[in-house]
Amino acid sequence: MRNRRKANCWEVMPCGHGPDGAEPCPAALDVTCSGVNGGVNAGRICWTVPGTVCDGEVHGDFVDKQDVCLKCKFFQQVRDEEGTGYRFVKLAQGMRDVEDLHARITQIESLMGVHDQLRARFNLDAVIVEITGQARMLTQAQRSLVLLLRGNPPRLHGDFRLRGKMVRVDIPMDESSAVGYAALNNTVVNVKDPYQVAVQEDGAPFNQAFDKACRCRTNSLLAVPVRDSDNRVLGVITAANSARGSFSNDDQWFMERYAVEVALAVEKARLLQDAVAAGRMVSISESVAGLSHFLKDVAHALLGTSYIIRRAIDQGRMEDVKEAWEILDRHVKRLADLCKDVLTYDPEQPDEICLGDLNETVADAVGLLQGEARTRAIELGTQLGPGLEQWRHSKRGIYRCTVNLLANAFDACLPGGGHVTVMTECRDEEAIVRVSDDGRGMDAEMRERVLKAFGTGDKTRGSGIGLPTVVDIIERHGGRLEVDSASGEGSSFTIHLPRAG
Repeated sequence: MRNRRKANCWEVMPCGHGPDGAEPCPAALDVTCSGVNGGVNAGRICWTVPGTVCDGEVHGDFVDKQDVCLKCKFFQQVRDEEGTGYRFVKLAQGMRDVEDLHARITQIESLMGVHDQLRARFNLDAVIVEITGQARMLTQAQRSLVLLLRGNPPRLHGDFRLRGKMVRVDIPMDESSAVGYAALNNTVVNVKDPYQVAVQEDGAPFNQAFDKACRCRTNSLLAVPVRDSDNRVLGVITAANSARGSFSNDDQWFMERYAVEVALAVEKARLLQDAVAAGRMVSISESVAGLSHFLKDVAHALLGTSYIIRRAIDQGRMEDVKEAWEILDRHVKRLADLCKDVLTYDPEQPDEICLGDLNETVADAVGLLQGEARTRAIELGTQLGPGLEQWRHSKRGIYRCTVNLLANAFDACLPGGGHVTVMTECRDEEAIVRVSDDGRGMDAEMRERVLKAFGTGDKTRGSGIGLPTVVDIIERHGGRLEVDSASGEGSSFTIHLPRAG
C-alpha cells in the first residue's frame, strides 16, 4: 500500500484494482471526481461510480449496490474523516445521509424552476431581484447582490437593501477588493474569515472599506463572475454571510448557475436597448420605419435563441437546443423573406392589392410566431371565419400588420404568460382581423398616444414606430384600425378592410 495522507478504497480494501493495477476499477479511473473527499480520482467516493469491483464482484450503480455500500467500513471511514466537508455524491458537500441528499435535490429542482420562470421576462431589474432572492435562499446567505460593469474605465455597480434602505455600490475593477479581483481575473472568489485573513489562499484580497461605507460586516463572501457567451465578464454575482459560516463548493456550483441566468437577462436587455436606440435614429419614412421594427424582432429572436443554444450545448441540455433551434429556423426564413422583399422593393409602386385568401395570410403570420409564444408561455389561438377566400388585400402588407400586432400583444402579456387570440370575420362588405390579449391594457391617454408616431403604451419597450406603420398599410387598403382597451383588462386591435380594397 502506498503512503497517502488520505487512503483510497483500493488501499483500504486491497483488491488489486487500483489505478496501477492490471485491471483498474472504474473508480480508480474516474478523473471527474478527483479531489472529492480528498481522494485520488473516485477513490473516496467509489459508491457513486457504476461497475466498481468489490469483494471480487462487479457491482452496478448506486441504486443496485447501496445496501452493500452503506454498510461498508470504508464508506463509514470516509464519512467520519471528512466531517462537515463530506460528500455523499459529487454535488453534495456535507451530505451525511439520504435525507440530506433529497433536500439538495429539491434545491436543484428549485434552481431549474427559476430558469423556466425567467426566460419569458424582460425587465432586467425585476429579474435580478428574483435571482438574488433565490440565490440568497439557496445558499443560506444574509444577502446577495449583482454588480454589473458600466462606464469607462469600467466599474462594478449594483444596489442592495440593508436595514430597509437601498444602498448603492460602486467598486473599481481591480485587485483592491475581492469582487474587483473576481471580475478582473474572471475567476470565482470564496472569502472565509476576512477579518482574520486579509488575503485569501487564492490571492484574492478583502477590502474592509466596503463594510465601513455600508455600515455592515462581512463574515464570508462568494463572488462569481457573470460571463457572456464569449466568456467576457459582464459583472459579478455575490452572496455574503453564510448561515453555515462559509460557502461550500456546492454553494459555488449553484451561484455559477445563477450567474448564467444573470448573463441571459443582461444580454436580453441589451438587445432590447440596442433595438430601441436604433429605432429612434432611423428616418420616419415609411419603408425605413417598417424595416426597423421588423428587423428589431428578428434580431432579438436570432441573437437570443443563438445564445440559449450555445449555453444549452455547454450544459448538455439538448431538449433546450431542439426547442430554440425550431424558433431560430423560423426567424431565419423570416429574415430571408425580408431580404427578398427589400431587393425587389420599388418605393414608387406600393404593395400590390389583389384577390387572395385573407385567412391564409393571417395564418402564415400566426404560424411564424407560434414558437415564440410557446417560449414565453403564451397561449396563441386562432378563430378564422368563412367567406374570406377571395378578398382584395396586400398579402405582404397584412402579413406585416398581423405580425406587428402579435408582437405588441406578446409584450403586453404579464411575465408569467397570457392568452392572445387572432380572429377573422366577414361582415357584409367588410373583413375583420382582430388581435386580442389579456395583458396589461391601456388607459385613455395611452390609447391616444399609442397610434402616434414614436409613441408607445410603455416607453420601456419598442421604438414606437410599429403601429403607425400598421395604420398606414391599412389606410392604403381604404380601411381603418380600432383600439379597444382598459387598464388591467387587456387590449384588442381590430383591422377593418373593405371588400373593394
